[in-house]
Amino acid sequence: MDLLEQLEVQRVINASGRMTALGVSTLDEDVIAAMALAARSYVDIDQLQRQVGTKIAQLIGAEDSMITTGAAAGVALMVAASITGADLTRIQALPDAMGYPNTILIQAGHQVSYGADITQLIRIAGGKPHPIGSVNSVSEAHLTGAIGPNVAAFLFVQSHHTVQKGMLSLKQVISLCQTHNVPVLIDAAAEEDLVRFTGSGADLVAFSGGKAIGGPTTGIVAGRRDLVEACRAQNAGIGRPMKIGKEALVGLYTATAKYMQRNVEAEQARCTQLVDEMLAGFDQVVKTERLADEAGRGIERAGVVTDAGKAAELVAFLRKGNPPIYPRTHLVNLGIVAFDPRPLGDGDVAVIIERVHAFFAR
Repeated sequence: MDLLEQLEVQRVINASGRMTALGVSTLDEDVIAAMALAARSYVDIDQLQRQVGTKIAQLIGAEDSMITTGAAAGVALMVAASITGADLTRIQALPDAMGYPNTILIQAGHQVSYGADITQLIRIAGGKPHPIGSVNSVSEAHLTGAIGPNVAAFLFVQSHHTVQKGMLSLKQVISLCQTHNVPVLIDAAAEEDLVRFTGSGADLVAFSGGKAIGGPTTGIVAGRRDLVEACRAQNAGIGRPMKIGKEALVGLYTATAKYMQRNVEAEQARCTQLVDEMLAGFDQVVKTERLADEAGRGIERAGVVTDAGKAAELVAFLRKGNPPIYPRTHLVNLGIVAFDPRPLGDGDVAVIIERVHAFFAR
């Protein structure tokens, strides 16, 4: 009996993506070995944190970086840093901003929840969220009109959760904010092209370490050296409950180094093959569609197309099986159930096809 069986926890087939609720990623053997080595050692955590941050920054093309417990922690730390800088008195007063500029601008269509409301992360860090525009339309005039003496930063959320139409582009936001000396913070948790965002001109970027990178549950804040230092300084304040251990630090460095050397073409070819297999299998019983990523990443998925009611029933049917199958449900209201190839292991596609057939044969 393995540990999961002892705990009475089922293994699931993850066809949803790099999802926090499903354990994010499975770890490469080299990452596991590095974490085990760190677990058997004592180190100066501050020194390890700085060294890992420096080396990861070099890998992803940033001035500096800091490792966090996740992208959400990274958002809170970025906001806090933009309000307090490295001033210890101000850091230890948070979430009270002590009258210093603390307004954080965000597009109305970017006020999302991904298990927690992003505006709460802003408030935890002492920020005051100020949405601009409406949920389907934000103009440059909305942004420039909102800039004033109490603005500390602009938070741009790069995510499939956000409204994709009618929002200002990242390029527009950076250009306008630079003109008015407003720092731009990016939540790029699930993004795959790290260098694109560190080279965008933004002041700070938060990534998940456990999603595209495939590391342990961690995050990265990367960007301007002075602001990264201000993020580190939050360890004496709101960053304390977000502290990270030696195992995760070493594991993330190992995962990032491997990720930046990965064979992108081979990965894409593998995913295309898995999508092809699923589409061919589903095609026998239901209409299908090859789906592009909602947020423009280079990810394709296999889609089952039916009506909204039957799509919801299919999701419930798959989750109740043994093992449970978790498809991607972002488009279920449109009658589409998607299957992400990236997390699938050997034999998973055959099980998924068999269960989809079983549903439609009822």
